[in-house]
Amino acid sequence: MDNNNLSFELAKCLILDKGNKVQNLRMFKGLTLKELAQSANISEESLKSIECQKIELIDTDLTKIAKALNIDEELLLDSSMSMDNQDIYWLNNILQNHKTEINFLQMQTQIMNLINIILHKNREQWSAMHKDSIASLCKCERKNCAQRARKLRDEKYTPFREHFKKIQYEKFMQYHQNGKVLAANFFAKWYLTYKSEEMPIPYVKQNIGNKLVQLAQKNNREFKKLLRVEADTSNVMAD
Repeated sequence: MDNNNLSFELAKCLILDKGNKVQNLRMFKGLTLKELAQSANISEESLKSIECQKIELIDTDLTKIAKALNIDEELLLDSSMSMDNQDIYWLNNILQNHKTEINFLQMQTQIMNLINIILHKNREQWSAMHKDSIASLCKCERKNCAQRARKLRDEKYTPFREHFKKIQYEKFMQYHQNGKVLAANFFAKWYLTYKSEEMPIPYVKQNIGNKLVQLAQKNNREFKKLLRVEADTSNVMAD
């Protein structure tokens, strides 16, 4: 890398970790492969393989290389960093200042400081995204739990409710044809006396009476609505 002519695009790629991060940062620091390997206390062959992306960074090598380059370990990880307009403005400023007065070591320091600032801002964004992701997963899991609970509840109660409703409808229609009204309380008591052994009742024993009355009231409302619809249909046809 030409220390006296660092282009904007090259500096931007360095910050955004485009290409091989270890190689980019090593060259930016002006180190040879051998020098970085010695400083990081890893073999030159291993470092070359890492830069050629033949092998992945392991935690030990990651720590050693980051320490040798004097950078945050996270800069060598696969996190995707982004730059906003202010970051681009500052990068342009750094490069413009060093076009007239060449001081590569100072420019190195300024760019590395900028990289760390961008990394800090990205960390905050990643943290917020992580929290949002966890919240979304928890919400999704609560929804799934509720759906599973409803499914189990339906599997438990639906067969009995359908059986209860069928018998109640037959009784309701008998009363209706005789000009009488089938009260929900009466039917619940009648069912417990004469029909309760036909199918297990899935409610808690202490609460069976109340539950059957509630169920009978709901069924009666449906039956009455059905009768009104039938009556309206008959009147329309008669007209």
